[in-house]
Amino acid sequence: MTELEWLKQQSGLTDDELKAMEAVAGHAKFVGMLQKIMVSNENATKAKDDAEKQRLDFEKRYNDEFIPEMRKVTQDSLRAQGELAAAQARLKAAQEYGIVPEPEKKEPEVAPRAPGSPDPNAMTRSEFDNFRGAQSRTLIAMNDLNADHFRLFGSPLPDSQGLVDEVARQHTLGNKAFTLKQAWETKHNVPAKREEIARAEQLKHDDSIRAEERKKFAEAGGSNPNLRTGVQSRFSSYKPTDATGGKEPWKASHSVNERNRSWRQNAVSKVREAMAS
Repeated sequence: MTELEWLKQQSGLTDDELKAMEAVAGHAKFVGMLQKIMVSNENATKAKDDAEKQRLDFEKRYNDEFIPEMRKVTQDSLRAQGELAAAQARLKAAQEYGIVPEPEKKEPEVAPRAPGSPDPNAMTRSEFDNFRGAQSRTLIAMNDLNADHFRLFGSPLPDSQGLVDEVARQHTLGNKAFTLKQAWETKHNVPAKREEIARAEQLKHDDSIRAEERKKFAEAGGSNPNLRTGVQSRFSSYKPTDATGGKEPWKASHSVNERNRSWRQNAVSKVREAMAS
Protein backbone atom coordinates (compact mmCIF):
# COMPACT_ATOMS: atom_id res chain seq x y z
CA MET A 1 0.00 0.00 0.00
CA THR A 2 1.43 3.35 -1.05
CA GLU A 3 1.40 6.46 1.08
CA LEU A 4 -1.40 8.05 -0.95
CA GLU A 5 -3.53 4.94 -0.71
CA TRP A 6 -3.00 4.79 3.08
CA LEU A 7 -3.94 8.46 3.51
CA LYS A 8 -7.01 7.99 1.31
CA GLN A 9 -8.08 4.99 3.42
CA GLN A 10 -7.49 6.73 6.76
CA SER A 11 -8.90 10.16 5.90
CA GLY A 12 -11.62 9.40 3.34
CA LEU A 13 -10.34 12.10 0.97
CA THR A 14 -10.97 11.85 -2.75
CA ASP A 15 -8.28 11.61 -5.42
CA ASP A 16 -8.86 15.20 -6.46
CA GLU A 17 -8.44 16.43 -2.89
CA LEU A 18 -5.23 14.44 -2.48
CA LYS A 19 -3.86 15.82 -5.72
CA ALA A 20 -4.70 19.35 -4.62
CA MET A 21 -2.85 18.84 -1.32
CA GLU A 22 0.12 17.32 -3.14
CA ALA A 23 0.22 20.27 -5.56
CA VAL A 24 0.29 22.73 -2.67
CA ALA A 25 3.02 20.98 -0.62
CA GLY A 26 5.03 19.40 -3.42
CA HIS A 27 5.33 15.70 -4.12
CA ALA A 28 8.51 15.10 -2.08
CA LYS A 29 7.38 16.96 1.04
CA PHE A 30 3.90 15.53 0.83
CA VAL A 31 5.18 11.94 0.61
CA GLY A 32 7.72 12.55 3.42
CA MET A 33 4.98 13.90 5.65
CA LEU A 34 2.80 10.86 4.95
CA GLN A 35 5.69 8.51 5.73
CA LYS A 36 6.27 10.15 9.13
CA ILE A 37 2.56 9.92 9.93
CA MET A 38 2.47 6.25 8.97
CA VAL A 39 5.52 5.44 11.12
CA SER A 40 4.07 7.32 14.09
CA ASN A 41 0.76 5.52 13.68
CA GLU A 42 2.48 2.15 13.52
CA ASN A 43 4.48 2.89 16.68
CA ALA A 44 1.35 3.96 18.56
CA THR A 45 -0.47 0.83 17.44
CA LYS A 46 2.46 -1.36 18.50
CA ALA A 47 2.69 0.34 21.94
CA LYS A 48 -1.02 -0.16 22.45
CA ASP A 49 -0.77 -3.84 21.56
CA ASP A 50 2.18 -4.31 23.92
CA ALA A 51 0.32 -2.63 26.78
CA GLU A 52 -2.73 -4.76 26.19
CA LYS A 53 -0.59 -7.91 26.13
CA GLN A 54 1.07 -6.94 29.44
CA ARG A 55 -2.33 -6.32 31.00
CA LEU A 56 -3.62 -9.68 29.90
CA ASP A 57 -0.47 -11.41 31.17
CA PHE A 58 -0.75 -9.73 34.58
CA GLU A 59 -4.47 -10.53 34.82
CA LYS A 60 -3.79 -14.17 34.02
CA ARG A 61 -0.96 -14.36 36.56
CA TYR A 62 -3.12 -12.65 39.21
CA ASN A 63 -5.96 -15.12 38.70
CA ASP A 64 -3.74 -18.21 38.39
CA GLU A 65 -1.07 -17.44 41.03
CA PHE A 66 -1.89 -14.60 43.40
CA ILE A 67 -5.51 -15.38 44.25
CA PRO A 68 -4.92 -19.10 44.98
CA GLU A 69 -1.89 -18.25 47.13
CA MET A 70 -3.76 -15.61 49.13
CA ARG A 71 -6.68 -18.00 49.60
CA LYS A 72 -4.30 -20.66 50.87
CA VAL A 73 -2.62 -18.27 53.33
CA THR A 74 -6.02 -17.15 54.65
CA GLN A 75 -7.21 -20.71 55.13
CA ASP A 76 -3.96 -21.69 56.90
CA SER A 77 -4.30 -18.68 59.23
CA LEU A 78 -7.90 -19.50 60.11
CA ARG A 79 -7.03 -23.14 60.73
CA ALA A 80 -4.09 -22.19 62.95
CA GLN A 81 -6.24 -19.76 64.96
CA GLY A 82 -8.87 -22.47 65.47
CA GLU A 83 -6.29 -24.99 66.60
CA LEU A 84 -4.77 -22.46 69.01
CA ALA A 85 -8.17 -21.60 70.52
CA ALA A 86 -8.99 -25.32 70.94
CA ALA A 87 -5.61 -26.01 72.56
CA GLN A 88 -6.06 -23.08 74.96
CA ALA A 89 -9.52 -24.31 75.93
CA ARG A 90 -8.23 -27.85 76.62
CA LEU A 91 -5.34 -26.45 78.66
CA LYS A 92 -7.68 -24.27 80.72
CA ALA A 93 -9.98 -27.25 81.41
CA ALA A 94 -7.01 -29.42 82.40
CA GLN A 95 -5.78 -26.75 84.80
CA GLU A 96 -9.24 -26.42 86.37
CA TYR A 97 -9.39 -30.21 87.03
CA GLY A 98 -5.84 -30.25 88.36
CA ILE A 99 -4.50 -32.43 85.58
CA VAL A 100 -2.04 -29.74 84.52
CA PRO A 101 -0.56 -27.54 87.27
CA GLU A 102 -0.72 -23.81 87.04
CA PRO A 103 2.45 -22.26 85.68
CA GLU A 104 4.65 -20.85 88.37
CA LYS A 105 4.96 -17.11 88.47
CA LYS A 106 8.53 -16.17 88.02
CA GLU A 107 9.92 -13.38 90.08
CA PRO A 108 11.67 -10.68 88.08
CA GLU A 109 15.31 -11.41 87.81
CA VAL A 110 17.49 -9.08 89.83
CA ALA A 111 21.03 -8.48 88.76
CA PRO A 112 23.42 -9.75 91.41
CA ARG A 113 25.16 -7.12 93.50
CA ALA A 114 28.33 -7.23 95.46
CA PRO A 115 27.83 -7.58 99.22
CA GLY A 116 27.45 -4.19 100.85
CA SER A 117 27.03 -2.34 97.56
CA PRO A 118 24.21 0.25 97.40
CA ASP A 119 20.89 -0.76 95.87
CA PRO A 120 20.39 1.27 92.66
CA ASN A 121 16.61 1.18 93.16
CA ALA A 122 16.76 2.51 96.72
CA MET A 123 16.04 6.19 97.48
CA THR A 124 18.80 8.19 99.11
CA ARG A 125 18.27 10.66 101.93
CA SER A 126 18.73 13.66 99.67
CA GLU A 127 16.35 12.23 97.08
CA PHE A 128 13.75 11.62 99.79
CA ASP A 129 14.15 15.19 101.09
CA ASN A 130 13.74 16.57 97.58
CA PHE A 131 10.64 14.42 97.03
CA ARG A 132 9.15 15.51 100.37
CA GLY A 133 9.84 19.18 99.62
CA ALA A 134 8.27 18.89 96.16
CA GLN A 135 5.14 17.31 97.63
CA SER A 136 4.89 20.01 100.29
CA ARG A 137 5.24 22.76 97.71
CA THR A 138 2.58 21.09 95.56
CA LEU A 139 0.11 20.99 98.47
CA ILE A 140 0.76 24.63 99.36
CA ALA A 141 0.39 25.73 95.73
CA MET A 142 -2.84 23.74 95.42
CA ASN A 143 -4.27 25.41 98.55
CA ASP A 144 -3.37 28.85 97.20
CA LEU A 145 -4.95 28.06 93.84
CA ASN A 146 -8.10 26.80 95.56
CA ALA A 147 -8.36 30.09 97.51
CA ASP A 148 -7.80 32.19 94.37
CA HIS A 149 -10.33 30.12 92.42
CA PHE A 150 -12.97 30.56 95.12
CA ARG A 151 -12.32 34.32 95.26
CA LEU A 152 -12.65 34.67 91.47
CA PHE A 153 -15.37 32.14 90.62
CA GLY A 154 -17.18 31.72 93.94
CA SER A 155 -16.74 27.92 94.03
CA PRO A 156 -13.99 25.44 95.05
CA LEU A 157 -11.37 24.43 92.53
CA PRO A 158 -12.56 21.37 90.55
CA ASP A 159 -10.47 18.56 89.03
CA SER A 160 -7.18 19.16 90.85
CA GLN A 161 -5.84 15.88 89.50
CA GLY A 162 -6.34 17.16 85.97
CA LEU A 163 -4.04 20.09 86.70
CA VAL A 164 -1.37 17.77 88.11
CA ASP A 165 -1.64 15.52 85.05
CA GLU A 166 -1.29 18.51 82.72
CA VAL A 167 1.88 19.63 84.52
CA ALA A 168 3.32 16.11 84.21
CA ARG A 169 2.43 16.04 80.50
CA GLN A 170 4.11 19.39 79.85
CA HIS A 171 7.24 18.24 81.70
CA THR A 172 7.30 15.08 79.58
CA LEU A 173 7.10 17.25 76.44
CA GLY A 174 10.15 19.19 77.64
CA ASN A 175 8.42 22.25 79.15
CA LYS A 176 10.08 21.90 82.56
CA ALA A 177 9.12 25.42 83.68
CA PHE A 178 5.37 24.73 83.42
CA THR A 179 3.66 25.16 86.83
CA LEU A 180 0.35 24.36 88.47
CA LYS A 181 -0.61 28.04 88.36
CA GLN A 182 -0.06 28.17 84.59
CA ALA A 183 -2.16 25.04 84.15
CA TRP A 184 -4.94 26.56 86.27
CA GLU A 185 -4.88 29.91 84.45
CA THR A 186 -4.95 28.20 81.04
CA LYS A 187 -7.73 25.74 81.86
CA HIS A 188 -10.10 28.25 83.51
CA ASN A 189 -9.18 31.37 81.45
CA VAL A 190 -8.20 33.23 84.61
CA PRO A 191 -6.82 36.42 82.92
CA ALA A 192 -10.23 37.11 81.32
CA LYS A 193 -11.97 36.59 84.68
CA ARG A 194 -9.55 38.96 86.45
CA GLU A 195 -10.18 41.62 83.80
CA GLU A 196 -13.94 41.18 84.19
CA ILE A 197 -13.74 41.65 87.96
CA ALA A 198 -11.47 44.69 87.58
CA ARG A 199 -13.98 46.34 85.23
CA ALA A 200 -16.83 45.65 87.67
CA GLU A 201 -14.87 47.13 90.60
CA GLN A 202 -13.95 50.23 88.59
CA LEU A 203 -17.60 50.71 87.60
CA LYS A 204 -18.66 50.34 91.24
CA HIS A 205 -16.03 52.90 92.28
CA ASP A 206 -17.19 55.39 89.63
CA ASP A 207 -20.84 54.94 90.64
CA SER A 208 -19.99 55.57 94.30
CA ILE A 209 -18.17 58.80 93.40
CA ARG A 210 -21.11 60.02 91.31
CA ALA A 211 -23.55 59.14 94.10
CA GLU A 212 -21.43 61.05 96.63
CA GLU A 213 -21.33 64.13 94.39
CA ARG A 214 -25.10 64.00 93.87
CA LYS A 215 -25.55 63.71 97.64
CA LYS A 216 -23.35 66.77 98.26
CA PHE A 217 -25.25 68.78 95.66
CA ALA A 218 -28.60 67.79 97.15
CA GLU A 219 -27.47 68.68 100.69
CA ALA A 220 -26.13 72.04 99.54
CA GLY A 221 -29.16 73.21 97.54
CA GLY A 222 -31.86 70.63 97.85
CA SER A 223 -34.70 70.40 95.40
CA ASN A 224 -36.04 73.90 96.32
CA PRO A 225 -34.74 76.44 93.73
CA ASN A 226 -34.87 79.19 96.39
CA LEU A 227 -32.21 77.33 98.40
CA ARG A 228 -29.74 76.96 95.56
CA THR A 229 -26.27 78.39 95.97
CA GLY A 230 -26.06 81.88 94.54
CA VAL A 231 -24.18 82.49 91.29
CA GLN A 232 -22.90 85.65 89.66
CA SER A 233 -25.37 87.43 87.40
CA ARG A 234 -24.66 87.28 83.70
CA PHE A 235 -25.20 91.09 83.61
CA SER A 236 -22.71 91.80 86.41
CA SER A 237 -20.11 93.05 83.94
CA TYR A 238 -22.16 96.20 83.21
CA LYS A 239 -20.60 99.50 84.30
CA PRO A 240 -22.37 102.86 84.58
CA THR A 241 -19.78 104.45 82.30
CA ASP A 242 -21.07 102.22 79.47
CA ALA A 243 -23.96 104.63 79.11
CA THR A 244 -21.63 107.47 78.18
CA GLY A 245 -19.13 105.49 76.16
CA GLY A 246 -16.53 105.67 78.90
CA LYS A 247 -16.66 109.50 79.05
CA GLU A 248 -17.52 111.77 81.92
CA PRO A 249 -21.28 112.32 82.34
CA TRP A 250 -20.96 116.12 82.03
CA LYS A 251 -19.40 115.72 78.61
CA ALA A 252 -22.31 113.67 77.30
CA SER A 253 -24.65 114.95 74.58
CA HIS A 254 -27.70 116.96 75.59
CA SER A 255 -29.89 114.62 73.58
CA VAL A 256 -31.28 111.78 75.68
CA ASN A 257 -31.56 109.52 72.69
CA GLU A 258 -27.96 110.23 71.72
CA ARG A 259 -26.71 109.77 75.27
CA ASN A 260 -28.38 106.36 75.57
CA ARG A 261 -27.31 105.04 72.15
CA SER A 262 -23.99 103.58 73.23
CA TRP A 263 -25.59 102.14 76.36
CA ARG A 264 -28.29 100.48 74.32
CA GLN A 265 -25.73 99.07 71.91
CA ASN A 266 -23.56 97.75 74.71
CA ALA A 267 -26.54 96.26 76.54
CA VAL A 268 -27.80 94.54 73.41
CA SER A 269 -24.36 93.11 72.61
CA LYS A 270 -23.93 91.83 76.17
CA VAL A 271 -27.35 90.20 76.14
CA ARG A 272 -26.57 88.53 72.82
CA GLU A 273 -23.22 87.30 74.12
CA ALA A 274 -24.88 85.93 77.26
CA MET A 275 -27.59 84.18 75.24
CA ALA A 276 -25.02 82.73 72.85
CA SER A 277 -22.97 81.30 75.72
